[in-house]
Amino acid sequence: MKKILPVLILTVVLLLGVGLLVMASASTLQGETPDFYFNRQLMWLAGAIVVGFIASRFDYHNWQKWLAWKNFPLLPFLFYLFIVVLLVLTLCPGIKREINGSFRWIPLGPFSIQPGEFAKLAIVVATAIWMDYIKRQTVPAIVAAPITQKDRIKGRVVEFLREVFVPAMLLGVFAFLLYKEKDLGATVVIGVLGLSLMCVAGMRKIYLLFFGTVGGGLAALWIITDAHRLGRLMGWWNFLINPSATSDVNYHVKQSITAFKFGGLGGVGFNQSIQKYQYLPESHTDFVFAIGGEELGFFFSIGVLIAYAVLLVCGILISLRAPDRFGRLLAFGMVLLLVFQGAFNIGVVTGAFPTKGLALPFISYGGSNLITALVAVGTLFNIGRQIDEHEERTYTRVVRNAVNTV
Repeated sequence: MKKILPVLILTVVLLLGVGLLVMASASTLQGETPDFYFNRQLMWLAGAIVVGFIASRFDYHNWQKWLAWKNFPLLPFLFYLFIVVLLVLTLCPGIKREINGSFRWIPLGPFSIQPGEFAKLAIVVATAIWMDYIKRQTVPAIVAAPITQKDRIKGRVVEFLREVFVPAMLLGVFAFLLYKEKDLGATVVIGVLGLSLMCVAGMRKIYLLFFGTVGGGLAALWIITDAHRLGRLMGWWNFLINPSATSDVNYHVKQSITAFKFGGLGGVGFNQSIQKYQYLPESHTDFVFAIGGEELGFFFSIGVLIAYAVLLVCGILISLRAPDRFGRLLAFGMVLLLVFQGAFNIGVVTGAFPTKGLALPFISYGGSNLITALVAVGTLFNIGRQIDEHEERTYTRVVRNAVNTV
């Protein structure tokens, strides 16, 4: 970990630095003044660094221990409940804020927060805790081969409730509230996070198949019953078949690809983007990667991809070497949160996926996403530090036992 953690932090610092540079250029025409969003992002970054530092010092085991009552971890429950309340507030008249037909934000004076971003953290923590909890429990009716048919059925019911019903409730509450917000992107992210953690934790394949089938079916139903979403999906499919076809649905992705074409290998130069002049909407948020590709060229694009690949490798190594199951699940969830969302955003910008509003971690404008990303990094760092401490204690104990034996 002594080599992995510095690489992890250096990669994040580079992404943040490049992100500020590109976002500063992409947002010059968006706010009241050329540096309006840049100054706000600096303020968000300062707060996010503080929160990320706290996360790096916060022992991740405390999620399981703090405020425990009869072995029930109340801290993650309260955190989960707090996010649920925030998501409900986004739908309350007088509080909710509508942008492009969605209700994802809660205004706080001159700023606003996006609870859906924090919901991603909550689902990682809650699912990791629950999957670790059920794997530590023993169910005699299953483990010890039930004698009667009644005991066998009872054991299966208990297993189903533990491994299916509770995780379904955890995911279902968030999915329903995000559905009401009309935030399909965040719903997809928490679904992938939850299902992936269940898979890594060793959930039975039949249950994973059940989750995937039901989740995919509900997502498909959500899309086909909404003419706007169905139109966007069909427009994207038509674009894949015939990229030269003219359609308002594909306007964003066409302008995005045009930005990459303008950028070429070396880019048109910093702050020289043409596409940011109202040709590419949301140029400082969802499509900031395209502006970076236009101004800084292919080297910027491939550099960002390499940075996310390094981030993924560091996170996986931390997860594999974590001192306990909960640490492994938590680390895997945190790195997947960062890399999957980054991959999805880049896929949308390049036309590989249908257009959907998801920020590019560390680079897109937005305080909620920035705080979430640095909390995830801080948690990974905390788990990595404890790996070193655990291995050092283990080594000392082995050496001591060897000396005593001699």
